[in-house]
Formats: sequence, C-alpha cells, structure tokens
Amino acid sequence: MIVKMECPHSQESLSELAEILKREVSAELICEELKSLGSGGVLLLAFEKYYFRNGSYASLTVMITEDCGYQSASIIGSGGGEGILNVSWGANQSFANMALNTLQDYGFRQIYR
Repeated sequence: MIVKMECPHSQESLSELAEILKREVSAELICEELKSLGSGGVLLLAFEKYYFRNGSYASLTVMITEDCGYQSASIIGSGGGEGILNVSWGANQSFANMALNTLQDYGFRQIYR
C-alpha cells in the first residue's frame, strides 16, 4: 500500500512530526534520518511490526519532505504476507493507516492521483 499526502501550511517541524509518529505508531523503529537541505529537509522513518494473524512481519516506511513550509509525505506499508500467494490479510494496510491517520490529525490530506 502506498499513500501520498500533503500539507501546504504545516505548523509542525519535521523533528516534531518525527516525535509524533514515533509516539503514535505502535511498532519497532528501525531507522530514523532527518536531513536539512537549504530551505527544507527530509525525514525518513522505518518501522517493523509482527502480525500474529498471519505470522509475519510488516514494514512501514514514512518519508516527509519539506520546502518553504510545504510538506509532502509518502507512506509505504509492505510485507506482512504469508505463503506462496503472499496474502497479508490487510496487515500492510493497517500498518500504513497508523501513519496516515496520525498525519491527518496534523493537517495532512491524502492526494488521489
């Protein structure tokens, strides 16, 4: 599952969003990178969670970029599948929705293309 979001006038900095997501996403944080680039920056968070319903791990990658106050986010939920058909029983979608719902609470809206 891949979700794109945007927030034209964010009130939170990338470091604040990192802390919010780390608090709200109930999973193990695997990677955190925050880079400044001129007038903007990039935040990358990667999480991992074990789902008992299908006996496998799912991963969640969140990348938020910022330029002149405009922020955009890419949320990628993957893995979580089992067996030959890689059936996830919705694990990757549930995982991605944790970040999506959190960012919506902070002014982000989903982009449909």
